[in-house]
Amino acid sequence: MSGEDRRNCLGKVSGAVTGSLERFFYRHGKNVASHPLRYIVACLAVTALCCVGFLNFRMEHRPEKLWIPQDSDYVKTLAWRDENFPSAHRMELVLFEADNILKAEYVREMFSLHQDIRNIMVTNDQGQNLTQEDLCFKVPALGGETRQELRQIKAQLFPGRDPNNDFDWSLEFDKSIYYQFYARMPSECLELSILEMWGYDEGVIGALTDDDVLLAINTVNISSTYSHPVDFHKFLGGVEKNASGHITGARTSLTQILMHVNRSEIDSSNNNNAGLAEEVNPSLFAWEGEFIRLLRNQSGRPKELGIFFQSQRSFAEVSSETVFGDVTFLIIGNVMLFIYVQVMLGKFNGVEKRPVLSLLGLLATYLAVGVSFGLCSAVGLPYSPVHSILPLLMLGLGVDDMFVIVQSWHNLKPQERKLKLQTKIGRALRHAGVAITVTSMTDFAAFAIGASTVLPALRSFCLYSALGIVALYVLQATFFVAWFTLDQTRLEEQRDGLIWCYKYKNWTPNKCSKYDLCQMFFDKIYGKFLLKKPVKAAVILATVALAGASIWGVTNLRQEFDPVLFIPQSSYLFKFLSRILHYYPEAGERGTLYLGSLNYSQELPKIGQLSTQMQENKYISFVDSWYDLMVTYTMQDTGIDIGGKVMNETFFTEILSAFLFSPSGSRFQTYFHFDGNLTIGKPTPPLLACKFDYSHRTLSGSAEQIIALDQLKELINNQNFSDFAGAIAFNYAGWETDKIIGTELIRNVSLAMVAVFIMTLLLLSNFVTSLYVLLCVSLTLIDVMALMSWWDLTIDIISCINLVLCIGLCVDYSAHIGLHFMQVKGTRNERAHTTLHEMGPPVINGAFSTFLSFALLAFSDSHVFLSFFKIFFGTCLFGVFHGLTFLPVLLSLIGPAPYNDTLIAMSQVDEADKSEAHNKCSTEMKVRETTYAVVSGN
Repeated sequence: MSGEDRRNCLGKVSGAVTGSLERFFYRHGKNVASHPLRYIVACLAVTALCCVGFLNFRMEHRPEKLWIPQDSDYVKTLAWRDENFPSAHRMELVLFEADNILKAEYVREMFSLHQDIRNIMVTNDQGQNLTQEDLCFKVPALGGETRQELRQIKAQLFPGRDPNNDFDWSLEFDKSIYYQFYARMPSECLELSILEMWGYDEGVIGALTDDDVLLAINTVNISSTYSHPVDFHKFLGGVEKNASGHITGARTSLTQILMHVNRSEIDSSNNNNAGLAEEVNPSLFAWEGEFIRLLRNQSGRPKELGIFFQSQRSFAEVSSETVFGDVTFLIIGNVMLFIYVQVMLGKFNGVEKRPVLSLLGLLATYLAVGVSFGLCSAVGLPYSPVHSILPLLMLGLGVDDMFVIVQSWHNLKPQERKLKLQTKIGRALRHAGVAITVTSMTDFAAFAIGASTVLPALRSFCLYSALGIVALYVLQATFFVAWFTLDQTRLEEQRDGLIWCYKYKNWTPNKCSKYDLCQMFFDKIYGKFLLKKPVKAAVILATVALAGASIWGVTNLRQEFDPVLFIPQSSYLFKFLSRILHYYPEAGERGTLYLGSLNYSQELPKIGQLSTQMQENKYISFVDSWYDLMVTYTMQDTGIDIGGKVMNETFFTEILSAFLFSPSGSRFQTYFHFDGNLTIGKPTPPLLACKFDYSHRTLSGSAEQIIALDQLKELINNQNFSDFAGAIAFNYAGWETDKIIGTELIRNVSLAMVAVFIMTLLLLSNFVTSLYVLLCVSLTLIDVMALMSWWDLTIDIISCINLVLCIGLCVDYSAHIGLHFMQVKGTRNERAHTTLHEMGPPVINGAFSTFLSFALLAFSDSHVFLSFFKIFFGTCLFGVFHGLTFLPVLLSLIGPAPYNDTLIAMSQVDEADKSEAHNKCSTEMKVRETTYAVVSGN
């Protein structure tokens, strides 16, 4: 097939596609205009039916359900943990900050807050009042009278030792005697802080001096409450030391409070309020709420003492409050948008103003949101924090369609304006329908392709968006057109634009309202200036220079996903986390390694080897392994070195039981999951699972985090355990996402671009124009990504979603220009000028109205909304530049020929012309018949 044949073939296709769409929208426009109320009621009824799906509406905040592939190691480990080793505790953290926290007055303030926390009270479903004592995680403790009794026994049995120094009682006594004493030990809430040095003794703490505090921090290494070794220095941040290495001051002190998760209460409750990976019983969740209220109230505290905190429920709570709290900005933005739409759709006189139409046009976008949310909820798709930007997307696209439809009405030729209203609506929609079909279908294709991603939040968002775009497309072509018909009927009857029942007498438009200033600007000023040869050359050079600078900027774009970014900088949680990272830089991400139902007596050497390798790994700073402590304890207790050795099952269960009931091992009791109850003095039941904790050092950036995670996985896999083995940490969700987000971004953007090109080629039916549209979209995308790097944004799940949105929005600006250029005749310059004159106003109005809707998000404290503002600002700026500046210049220089004249003429021979001809013929026949009757009667 020759090149000429291919051009003729594509021309036939373009004529067929364009003609079919124009004929369809002409008939559709006439039908809607003939029965507007019927279509309005039908749209409202269908929307109401779709909104029934809200009964199944479900919000999702858990990171593992949003930001990470569901077949990842993180999700698998999390699922195994929830089924085999559910979390038994939740941690609340309090950070005290001062110029020197190691002063007696500040220690007393810590103790005062400790007492206040102890007194927090909540009521459960049974009406019982519960305090921290009832809800906390407890361990055996040697406090109060028991400790005094121990000191007396020590002095009697070991006269040569200082009774104030602790030692391991399980190694000093016969096991039977020790176990009898152990059974008498009380349990205390596990709370880790420097207050342990004084056993939380109010009298002792009240009498402290500054020197006493410094002496204790430099000498005490045993918990006076729990009787096990503690490095109290790890609770301090910003430590100052003298020349001899003794601590002389510190900026911060950290307190850790562990609370017990009541599994039976969770099972009897119908909902999980955690909002995170861990479940929580309602009573504890309520207690955490009171804990937050208490800590946020700083009244009565010394001004020099800063108190910062984090509850286990804080992350999800603050994140969701921030996203939904910024809805105020959206409301104000909508008001601004309404004013702008009213100004641009109507004119400055009582009849031609269109406030009702503007409001109903915006209503159509929210009806589309209702349809999308209702249908997606009905099929079980979750709503995440990022979904809150969907209404803005619908507004941007919906207002653009409104302007295109109204502009097509204004573009009707003088002879067309003499036709019936229904015919005029049909003719206006014939051109507008093709334009909004091109943009809506390309947007739909981009989001439909994006829904194939492995990231659940992005997949859900794209499906919500795709359905919303289809709903918006239908509603604007029916609901809005129906109201436009009614509004135009009102206008032609000279009724008031706001109070439709009021009719003006002898109304004439004022002089100001006779001019469309925006259209005049594009026709008389911008179009003529842009199409001058020197200006064309400057535009091409500017576009090339901008593209070059942007490509360089894209190379500096970092890849990093941090869930902390969902936290506003003004929140109490962000203030806490920023200080933790500053004062405790060595306290990196804490994780837990889980082991399943292994043959433990035979695989202990593997556990020991894994523990050693983790301690030697440069990305891990600390391993809290029960295995190492058990080896040391067994050597002290029996004289047998079990390190790196297999053993028989009986001996293993005996030494494990002895270790778990020793002062040094009792804190690890919850680190094991047995098939039965752990009983003092008896071998352990069969071991089903166990765990131990570790901490990464502070890692710099996603690249190092991914390496650290991969190396840890490799260490675990190399041991070839006989059953499950996996590690998990809260931020591993982000690290796993970082590992694939770059690939997912390239994949989704590439597929979206291919979809845009295919859809524009099918609908525009011109290869060159479709290629130019794709070029404009590509350049806009590159410029926006460069702006991200210059504006301190990174590649994460939020920017990935926004870049897909960027493609969906910026294609509209170029597609409208490209399509209209193909529909008009004349020289390239004349066609480019006509295109700017007739399509420039709706494109610039659509872009500016979109900007107005999200402009106030620049003042948001939410990373989601700030990212949305920055990326959409770039989308509007660069999209309009390429759509209204670069593309017209390019088309004026090397634009393709218009659609085939013959085919255009064929497509325009529609039912309107036949109908009008028939009406004219019928009128002439009636005149003749009347004349004949009159003559005959005479």
